Amino acid sequence: MPTAEIINVDFAQEDAYLQILPRSPLTTSYHANWDGIRLDYHRQPGFETPEHTHQQHVIGVSLVKEPIHTERVLNGQVHNEYIKYGDVIVIPASSYHKASWDLEAEFLVVSMEKALFARTAYDAVDLQHMELIPHSAAADPLIQQIGLALQAELESDGIGSRIYIEALTTTLCIHLLKHYSVSSAKMITHSEGLSDLKLRQATEYINQNLEKDLGLAEIATAVGMSMYHFSRLFKKSTGYSPHQYVMNCRIERAKRLLTKTEEAIDQICQQVGFQSQSHFTNVFRKLIGITPNAYRKQVKI
Repeated sequence: MPTAEIINVDFAQEDAYLQILPRSPLTTSYHANWDGIRLDYHRQPGFETPEHTHQQHVIGVSLVKEPIHTERVLNGQVHNEYIKYGDVIVIPASSYHKASWDLEAEFLVVSMEKALFARTAYDAVDLQHMELIPHSAAADPLIQQIGLALQAELESDGIGSRIYIEALTTTLCIHLLKHYSVSSAKMITHSEGLSDLKLRQATEYINQNLEKDLGLAEIATAVGMSMYHFSRLFKKSTGYSPHQYVMNCRIERAKRLLTKTEEAIDQICQQVGFQSQSHFTNVFRKLIGITPNAYRKQVKI
């Protein structure tokens, strides 16, 4: 009998999942243009996938309400798993994989470009090569929370703040490097924060570009650092992640505009870099306790 052809899946293609699953994802970040990473939310019936390999690293996060028995063949090894809510599966790029399950399954899939993972590895460790290794289903609360945070950001406005997505992506990469990779290298650590010069350059760049959809990589490049080191040292220096700091700066500028001008809320929203008025209102309420409109009425009394 002829050997069945192994399907090569490229998750950079919009309909890639239909090569191996009966349904398209219910929601996807494909059109959100996230850099190097894609999130897909699935609800799939009982099914047996064909054997396949994929060009990206894949992280699955189970959202099943009841445990589901799954038989998985990963690089020739058979794994019988009872997958529970929150279980995580790590399948490196170019692995050979197929799986079967009997009941409807709900799950997230994060697919990550190899270049993104390699770039983070180069920035974070003292050698250029780290090998991601396969892991069968097991609980990992951090990866679960990152997956849910990416899903929430995608579903809130359909766009997502670029700096927040990049921060979550960097955290995921570092966690994978620490716990799902093999190498003799140690993570590079720094006991001090940014120098006064680097911190001033970073905060000035942020404040001069608040109206843009700022990215973590963009800010780090402006001060001549990698995303990984900049993010860690910035938090050591300020007590805030870059994303938190940018949000605080945007809200402080919005407060000044609400107080000193008569500009419409939607115009202020654009001037301080929010991609939608609903996102602006939600963040403003979270940080200040009231909506922008209520704040304006309060300070104008």
